[in-house]
Amino acid sequence: MTDNETQDAQSRELTRLRLEVAELKAVLGEDGFRLRRLAELGMAQAKLNHDLRNAIAPAMMVADRLSESADPKVGRSGKMIVTALEQAAAQIASTLDFAVDKQPVLAHSGFPIAAVIGELTVEIGPEFAAFQVENRIAVEIEITADRALMLRAFGHMLRTAAKAQAKTMVITAERTADQLHITLQDDGRPFRDPGANPLSAFSGAFRYGSSGLGLVIARELIEAHGGRLTLLPDSGAGRTVLEVTLPVQI
Repeated sequence: MTDNETQDAQSRELTRLRLEVAELKAVLGEDGFRLRRLAELGMAQAKLNHDLRNAIAPAMMVADRLSESADPKVGRSGKMIVTALEQAAAQIASTLDFAVDKQPVLAHSGFPIAAVIGELTVEIGPEFAAFQVENRIAVEIEITADRALMLRAFGHMLRTAAKAQAKTMVITAERTADQLHITLQDDGRPFRDPGANPLSAFSGAFRYGSSGLGLVIARELIEAHGGRLTLLPDSGAGRTVLEVTLPVQI
């Protein structure tokens, strides 16, 4: 290879590297922009939630007055409007929470998983009076995990079922040598798009009364513990069945 050919090859390689660096800078610039926007959204989250509630407050007042009407049809319409506004506000708030959520930091401790379910049952009872939880997990089954995050994960699962108008959720658990399998089965309304993945964000596979993000957050919290959250196939009984698999010792 002559000196001219060598210089041409070096020039082409230098040009290629410059183009790759320019492309990398463009990608990093876009990522940086997204991160800045997420940071700004996080700082504005509380204000956005506050402004949202202020914006819908007048409509809620009118809807409340309509729901108290002596005319049964007007009263029912008012209650429907109140419910729709509350659901819309909750879905927007949960979307904001999801957008700015951070990677969880685990604080491990040992505890019986039945106690977590029992605590959640008491906590959500006043909010969902018609929803009953049959906690069939043996009290001696323990797990080493972050208790607060387990409360949060299973809380999302229970609330998603309750909002889907489930009357009963049956929770069972089976422990093997190194894994804990927890099954949550409820009789609530099904997912709106059975062909989509309800454990993927913004897939469109959400249940009645839910933004669809509760189960996504639950999945992320379970996976942070090295576990899995799976939606099992419908057995034909019209029930939604979730299975949580967690390592006994993390």
